Amino acid sequence: MKSKQYKVLGILGNPLKQSMSPVLHNYWIKKHNLENYYCKFQLANIDNIKTAIKTLGLKGLNVTIPYKKKIIRHLDKTDKTTEMLQAVNTINNKEGVLEGYNTDVTGFLLGLKKIKLDKNKPAIVLGAGGSAEAVVYSLRLIGVKEIYLMNRTKSKASKIARKYQKVYAENWINNELINNAGLIVNTTSLGMIGYPALPVSLKKVNRETVIYDIVYNPVETKLIKDAKKQKLKYVTGLSMFLGQAQESFKIWFNIKPELSSYLISKIKKNIKKL
Repeated sequence: MKSKQYKVLGILGNPLKQSMSPVLHNYWIKKHNLENYYCKFQLANIDNIKTAIKTLGLKGLNVTIPYKKKIIRHLDKTDKTTEMLQAVNTINNKEGVLEGYNTDVTGFLLGLKKIKLDKNKPAIVLGAGGSAEAVVYSLRLIGVKEIYLMNRTKSKASKIARKYQKVYAENWINNELINNAGLIVNTTSLGMIGYPALPVSLKKVNRETVIYDIVYNPVETKLIKDAKKQKLKYVTGLSMFLGQAQESFKIWFNIKPELSSYLISKIKKNIKKL
C-alpha cells in the first residue's frame, strides 16, 4: 500500500475476533462506490500508533477495548464530547491531523429512541470504562434524574460519578437498587462471546424496567434472554453498534449511510457464524 493515500480504515483494539465493524463498513463502502477498505488492527500496544497512522496514511480508525482512553494522548485534536468523556472511539485523519471523536453517545441514544423510559426512576449503569461514561453522559443529556454506576472497582466508578450531578458510585452488584431501577445498562464485556455471563438476576425487577445491553456479539446475550423471559422491554447492543458506526462513517466520508433491514440481517448472520 502506498503511504498517505487515505484509502484504508479500520478498527483498533485487542481482541477483535468478535468485531463486526469490517463487515458493516465495507458494506457501506461498496454501497457508496468508495475506493476504500476497512480492516482490523489488533495490537498488543499502541506506543507508536500516531506514527503508524500518519506513515501508512490511514484515513481513519474506530477504537475499541482497551484503547478508548489510552488513544487520546496520541491525537492532535479532540471534540467537546471527547474532552468531557476522555474516551475516543473514532479517529479521522484530516490531511495528517489526527482528530478524535466519540460517537458512542449518538449510538446509545439511537437504541432508546423508540423506547418509553421513565426518567424519574433511577438508571443503573454496570461498568466504569469509556463506554460507561458515554452512557452516563447520554442519560444526563436526556434528563434521567438519578444514575447509579456499579463496578467491581468502586474507585473507578467514583471517578466518573464525581464529574456529574446526581450520579453515584455503588458496589457491584447492588440488587436492591437494580430491582427498583427504570433502566439497567450493561457496558461491561460480560456476556460477550468468550466471556462469562453478567451475574444479574431480573426476576425481581420492576415490570416497567428497560434492559439495555451494549454487547452485540451475540445479539441476544444472557441478559437480553432473561429480559425476554421476564417480558421486559429491552434494547440489544446492535442498536448502539449501528448508530455509532453510522456516525463514524459520516465523519470520514460526509455520508450518513442507511440502516436497512437487509444490512441488519447481514450483520446478525455474520455474528452467528462466529
